Amino acid sequence: MTKQGTFKPRPHARIITMIGDQLIRNEKVALMELIKNSYDADASWVQVRFINFKDEDGELKIKNDSVIEIEDDGLGMSFDVIEKSWVNPASPYKFLMKKQGKEETSKGRIIQGEKGIGRFAVYKLGSTVEIFTRPEKSNDEEVYLKSDLSIYDEELIGKKKQKSDSPLFLDDIEYSYEVRTPKELKQKEIVFKNSKIKRANHGTLIRITNPKGHWTGEKIKGIFNDCLKLISPFNDTDFSCDIVVNGETYFTEKEQERLKDLLELAPIKIEGQVDDKGNISYKLGNKKKESMTLKEMSGDSEIRNHFFDKNGNLKRNPEGGPFSFKFYVFDLDRKASLESPFSTDDRDIIRSHRVYLYRDGVRVYPYGDPTDDWLGIDIKRGTVKAGSYLSNDQVIGYVEISNEKNPLLRDKTNREGLMDIGYSYEDFKAIIFGVLGFLKTEFNKYKHDQQEKREKLGEEEGVLVTEQKVKEDIVALKEYLDDKKDSKGSKLVNLLSEEYEKEKNILNERVEVVEDLAGVGMTVDAASHDLMIMMERAKETLNLLFEMMQVKEVDVPRLKETTEKLRSQFAFIEDQLHGIQPLFRSSRRHSKNWRIKEIIEKVQMYYGVPIKDRKISVIVEEKGTPLVVKCTEGILLQAFINLIDNAVYWLTTADKKEKTIKIIIDGNKSEVVFADNGPGIKKDDCPYIFKPFFTTKGVKGRGLGLYITKQLLERYDFSVELIEKEKNKILSGANFLVSFGDSEIED
Repeated sequence: MTKQGTFKPRPHARIITMIGDQLIRNEKVALMELIKNSYDADASWVQVRFINFKDEDGELKIKNDSVIEIEDDGLGMSFDVIEKSWVNPASPYKFLMKKQGKEETSKGRIIQGEKGIGRFAVYKLGSTVEIFTRPEKSNDEEVYLKSDLSIYDEELIGKKKQKSDSPLFLDDIEYSYEVRTPKELKQKEIVFKNSKIKRANHGTLIRITNPKGHWTGEKIKGIFNDCLKLISPFNDTDFSCDIVVNGETYFTEKEQERLKDLLELAPIKIEGQVDDKGNISYKLGNKKKESMTLKEMSGDSEIRNHFFDKNGNLKRNPEGGPFSFKFYVFDLDRKASLESPFSTDDRDIIRSHRVYLYRDGVRVYPYGDPTDDWLGIDIKRGTVKAGSYLSNDQVIGYVEISNEKNPLLRDKTNREGLMDIGYSYEDFKAIIFGVLGFLKTEFNKYKHDQQEKREKLGEEEGVLVTEQKVKEDIVALKEYLDDKKDSKGSKLVNLLSEEYEKEKNILNERVEVVEDLAGVGMTVDAASHDLMIMMERAKETLNLLFEMMQVKEVDVPRLKETTEKLRSQFAFIEDQLHGIQPLFRSSRRHSKNWRIKEIIEKVQMYYGVPIKDRKISVIVEEKGTPLVVKCTEGILLQAFINLIDNAVYWLTTADKKEKTIKIIIDGNKSEVVFADNGPGIKKDDCPYIFKPFFTTKGVKGRGLGLYITKQLLERYDFSVELIEKEKNKILSGANFLVSFGDSEIED
């Protein structure tokens, strides 16, 4: 027989505890949900009261008569709203209001909740809940609602007094109500933040008895601080929160007020907007407003890897949507602490804040908590390269999104951040990382300036320690001891001088080794693409040879042909490795005459694949007599490798059809102009490009290329400098002048 019909889903009663007690992580999140409901209700204030808790050295013990109350002066709820919305899980009441275009309250606030489950956070706080609510437009009616879940077992399987195996369904749970003359919500005087205020005759009071959880003074202080951070600094609204413990208000807003002062003292400040295509307009400190396209930002490796292919072509537009931001970067390292205007308490305040996220003026949790690393900065600092990122505890940030413009950035049901829908969340984070990468560059410039100030101050005060100063001090000390006829002291000074010279020479040798190895690394990185491809092909050929030799009758002509193929593949690998060999230290021992054009052609060969893939045109011109330089080949190779590496990288970010590198070799002047038509170097960055560890490439950059180029060339009294004047440039982007002084000229 066939049995047919339909089923109607009927949720069990335990769904209430799953929503309220189990889905919401902790009491703080639960309480903040209820406070946000007060905000949605257009309340100007909300007060949270912990009543009759036993205070034992900061531990707030729950007693039989302990109560938690949340009261506000909001619009209140009508009986109709209570009946059709509040008591029903997942009510679409707020969602439908938004859909109908009624997402703004009478005060212009954007309604936050829409899932219809936040109200069940009350069951995270306690099992017996009473609600007193009085609508703003009803002067003679107060709705009273009571739900007592304490009579059920923990999982709401059934009533405690009944030993029944049949679990209760949701519609078996009963709420008692009463519509009555106002008793609780009347015009009266109440104490709010230790001051008396007049209470309006509308709003909502939630009273929770049989409270649950673990409460401490420190936890409640954290909730108060979260209340202060609830409203975005972009949003000037009249919403205030007060927390009272056993009749007393313990918490003040002094720390929040101090934070405002500290933000003004931050050495790096930025505010701006990102549009729906990822383009940024921003104002850095007191400078004029500027803008960057997503393409121009692709110099930062986070942006480049996320949105662009290896040839610099945009893969897709960002999906996260437009947003606003403010960031403040502080200098909290040990050296800075000696000169800093910040006290120890100030530094603790700064470290207790992170990057906050706000939607329509209200904070999205838990972003911004000191323990939350939603951008993954600590992970990247630990697994990639710490020095490439600003640390979490030195940045305070505020990011603002909206429900209308960022529909894909939606809250998770458990109120633990945003859902990961498509590319939206990762795109959103990638652009924030791009902004933070830009700020890291600005912070590096600030640090270089501070170092120069310290050095200048040391020079003015005569305390700057340099190699020359040390030598002068040793000579002066020796003369003094000779004058005093102190032979023992003179011997010790001579010994000190010898040991100093030895140590200095060792350190100089180590620096040279590091500089040399850096060049090898860059060249291997450039050549590795071709080498790895050919190694894979050689491995495939070798496997084929092995298979051919397993058969009974070997195909000798084919075997010979395949062996020849393998030999040619190894020959290619050998040629590539020979090309790199001049950069090794063993090959740098002796100087000889090198024609610069041949050096540049060899560098072109190293970068043949990326130049071809990115469709970059390289033009090399010789003027006058061929330029020949007496030097080691490795030094010259490394200098031009650094220059071409930078040019290829930045040309990939240029939004141009024709990408060009132009190199003019002038034998008469003993100089080379190396130029490209990429984005060029920002005027503000020019003084820093030869400084160690300064980079605008984000995590991809090491900040050593141009620094090492300068150091290597100076070993031979050569030089490299940036051409800044437009009239002296040969292309619109970055232009460098490499000067070899009085180099030897080929006959």
